[in-house]
Amino acid sequence: MTITCGIDWAEQHHDVAVLDHDGQVLARRRIDAGMSGFTELVGLLNELADSHPARDVLTVPIAIETDKNLLVVALQAAGFTVYPINPLAVARYRERHGQSGKKSDAGDARVLADILRTDAHRHRSLPAVTEHGSAVKALARQHQEAVWAMQQTANRLRSVLREFYPQALAAFPNLLHKAPQTVLAAAPTPVLGARLTSKRVVALLHRCGRRNDPTLVEHILAAFKTPALRQPAAVEAALGVSAQTLLRVLAAQQAAVETLEKALGERFDTHPLAPILRSAPGECVAG
Repeated sequence: MTITCGIDWAEQHHDVAVLDHDGQVLARRRIDAGMSGFTELVGLLNELADSHPARDVLTVPIAIETDKNLLVVALQAAGFTVYPINPLAVARYRERHGQSGKKSDAGDARVLADILRTDAHRHRSLPAVTEHGSAVKALARQHQEAVWAMQQTANRLRSVLREFYPQALAAFPNLLHKAPQTVLAAAPTPVLGARLTSKRVVALLHRCGRRNDPTLVEHILAAFKTPALRQPAAVEAALGVSAQTLLRVLAAQQAAVETLEKALGERFDTHPLAPILRSAPGECVAG
């Protein structure tokens, strides 16, 4: 007789449903998100497994809509097989039980358990990963998230500059480089940009590590001194403050990306398979 478990997780509590092979609910429970909730869940599954002597509690598959919750880590460490189910898939399965599409935590826990009861073969369980591999995965995931956040901030900055400072975008198409961030921090408005001198631009470029490139200096000065449509002075000043704020955020995010990238590389290089993976064509920073 098969038993399947579904967990609808949340920050403060998790809803649990356990079904038998006919889809009948054997138990429903709301547990907290801490250690006591985990202990209660394992106790519940043990109790239900004991009522079916042919089963071992660790053979009870568990479905949940995430692969990185602390509960998932604890369940895997205890030996359970965990299936992370995509929330979009859960929404589609939910429609089999009702046409309203209305979500409820207890209802979703049952849907998750039912997914494994009927379609476990169509879903992949979480693979067993070593602690070292999990550390690499955690750093790689956070590095990716940080890169996405950094790009989002750069896009916001571009949008703000487009509103009042098109000269800046003409001078610096790529806002992720150090040069535009350094120059724009010193000249965050069209008025200040038009006042830049060749000597000042050279000094700013040296500050961010750029060599003395006369062609680049001329390009920057030409772009900043090009006549363009203007916002009213008060609006221009306000948007300049916004641009400065986003520049500071962007600098902090770039520092965070660099820190994560360094930590990821160091952790990856200690992996026993790192020399083999590094020898593959192209660059490999995680695996």
